[in-house]
Amino acid sequence: MIDKKIQGRHLIFVILALLLAACAPAEAPPTIEPVQTQIPIQPTQTLEPKPYADWTSYPDAKYLAGMAFDKDGNLWAVGAQGVFKIDPINNTLTKYTIEDGLAHNDIRSVAVAGDGALWFGTKGYGASRFDGENWNTYTIDDGLADNYVMSMATSPDGALWFGTFEYDGGVSRYDGETWITYTEDDGLAEKYVMDIVISPDGTLWFGTYTKGISKFDGETWTTYSSDDGLAYNWITSITIAPDGTLWISTLGKGVSHFDDHSWTTYTEDDGLVNNSVNSIAVAPDESIWFATGVGVSRFDGDTWTTYTKDDGLSNNKVSSIIVGPDGALWFGTSNGVSRYMSPE
Repeated sequence: MIDKKIQGRHLIFVILALLLAACAPAEAPPTIEPVQTQIPIQPTQTLEPKPYADWTSYPDAKYLAGMAFDKDGNLWAVGAQGVFKIDPINNTLTKYTIEDGLAHNDIRSVAVAGDGALWFGTKGYGASRFDGENWNTYTIDDGLADNYVMSMATSPDGALWFGTFEYDGGVSRYDGETWITYTEDDGLAEKYVMDIVISPDGTLWFGTYTKGISKFDGETWTTYSSDDGLAYNWITSITIAPDGTLWISTLGKGVSHFDDHSWTTYTEDDGLVNNSVNSIAVAPDESIWFATGVGVSRFDGDTWTTYTKDDGLSNNKVSSIIVGPDGALWFGTSNGVSRYMSPE
């Protein structure tokens, strides 16, 4: 009898506890306030690059979207897994994520400011600035056009330009103190900006999602589309060659070369490995390199040459190309970074 009473009382206490827990107010979700953050000491990983003839691959940095070299010659590669800093001299890699102060781990773009600070454009969480010690994040609350930062570039006057991709959209200029945003109302072809390049004289070129490219000289806006000779209005990247001409890549229609007067388009029929090109770079020998989802193509003005995994590329899905301080070409792929130095 006593055991049954004890069991009954125990059951009543359990029921009461459950009722109290159910009635308790739900815990409020944590608020994210990306303010200045001091980074912890980063563990540095020693890389083991895989040499292959004139190619060297670093498989540790994956799923990349963009790359930039800082003033010390370090490569900063960004993508869906955060930020990777590669020291090509000492073969070390350091990874940065939200745990260190980055606004978000999915990074769409990277740029080096005139003061040497690194900027990282995130997918929906603004742009983070890293000066080597501290992190600061800027969002629409500060003056940025939108929190999805697809592209960035530094102008000769030191200002940063941000191409955004969602909701409000447009391009924003930040000089360290003041934010200015430009949209379709000002003359920009479209508020979704895929890429930004800036010529030495400060002229800006914006590649848009579906409406071609816009040129801005500080006062006047000019837009070029397929009606003018551009291969396609869906732009993926723009590169300015040493002679001042533009190379423009599109999604599915090849690449266009523009000399400010006439247009020339190159496709698979000419020797390009694929008509959907993600990135373009000009090598020191003035050959043009094109990154695609099935390999990279090189064009010297006469001959086309394609490189794939069979040649030493770490993966055929190449998202970005950049030229290093020593003239080597670096390719960001879905399965690592590859470096190519011509034997010539």
